[in-house]
Amino acid sequence: MKRIVASALALVLCSAGFAGCGEEEPFSGFVDPAREYAERSVSLNDAVREKYWQEAVLFMYHYYPNFTTDASGDMSTAFVWPYTETVAASWRIATLSDGAKTEVGEYYKKLLEGFEYYRSFRSDYHVYCASRATEIGMAAGDTYYDDNVWISREFLNAYEVFGNEEYLDTSAKVATFVWSGWANDELGGIYWCEQKKNSRNTCSNAPASLLFARLYQATGEKEWLDRAEQVYEWTYNTLRDPSDNVYWDNISNEGNITTWKFTYNTGSMIGAGVKLYEVMLQEAEKSADETEKAALLQKAEIYLSQAKASAEGAYRYWFKQREGYDYRVIDSTNPWFNVLLLDAWMELYRFAPETTLPYIEAYEANLNHAYTFLHDGLMPADWVNGWGKDGEGNPVISKANVLDMAANAENFGTLAYFYQYIKEGKE
Repeated sequence: MKRIVASALALVLCSAGFAGCGEEEPFSGFVDPAREYAERSVSLNDAVREKYWQEAVLFMYHYYPNFTTDASGDMSTAFVWPYTETVAASWRIATLSDGAKTEVGEYYKKLLEGFEYYRSFRSDYHVYCASRATEIGMAAGDTYYDDNVWISREFLNAYEVFGNEEYLDTSAKVATFVWSGWANDELGGIYWCEQKKNSRNTCSNAPASLLFARLYQATGEKEWLDRAEQVYEWTYNTLRDPSDNVYWDNISNEGNITTWKFTYNTGSMIGAGVKLYEVMLQEAEKSADETEKAALLQKAEIYLSQAKASAEGAYRYWFKQREGYDYRVIDSTNPWFNVLLLDAWMELYRFAPETTLPYIEAYEANLNHAYTFLHDGLMPADWVNGWGKDGEGNPVISKANVLDMAANAENFGTLAYFYQYIKEGKE
């Protein structure tokens, strides 16, 4: 009876012209906690838009506070790397539902347009510079292969969301530039920076392998798969720490390894391994040759086992038991680095749910803890300790990097996607 009365009341209100009637909420029907995480993602993304974005000139500030508050704010322009993450955060929201895609779509497309202010003034490759120009297509300065991997990825993501072939074409063109960074010497690998070819980094190789494999799926062009496997094998054999299956940062031209370890490097290799596993299964299904089929299936299992080993290694390396916490605490204060690990674990969950779920749940606990520090619509990059404090113990936001703020939005969007579609098996 109560349900009938409520329905009748809603009909009366809609007839009276109340706003929102007939419009389905973008996350209606979402399971718990996917709905809550999706709403957090949107809220954090809206805060980035409000505090950093100047739509009239397609401009993103690097820090907050900035001139969106008053003339004493920081005027720094976002470099292309953090700018790319603002695109990624909106992409993730757009994948959550048709309603979410509609709501974020205009902003998302404007962000994609804004890439053109980073477009290099050159004719040999379609490539983007680290720094923004004041006019479209007139950027100059250093070009990083890893920056262009992320940009190519975002155009590929946009193609998958909107179906616009121009986005796919741009993605492939930028990926061709990335491939041009392969060092044709005895050491091999893709360099980090075009102008300073001093090192070959995990960050310019691991995500390139994943990107190339996805481009193969999108285009059917075999050269992308060949490149994906070549880059993967090089990174696995050159920059993996065999003691824990976590990846080092880079190797110099002289063969000296910098042994720093970051979540995004290992996450990118896990993601590449999972994707290549998926592609090998697809190739095996298409093959009519039993010998070839068996070889492809064997190769697939190797990729998956390597991804599993690095997933466990990453969990043990970055998530530690700590007094006062009932979950493993993350030892990484870069939300963007971290979301690439979460995304990789999410993809691995499809094929190894029992072993991967504890990793995701520990990550989730850290992210929820970080959300308790929400202040002025933003969440800190330091998920464990929160914002800095003034003399009275109040939180102070100082030089909040748009990379971190946008990545926090993507993190919650990724968790929402995981719970709504992957864990529930609704894809």
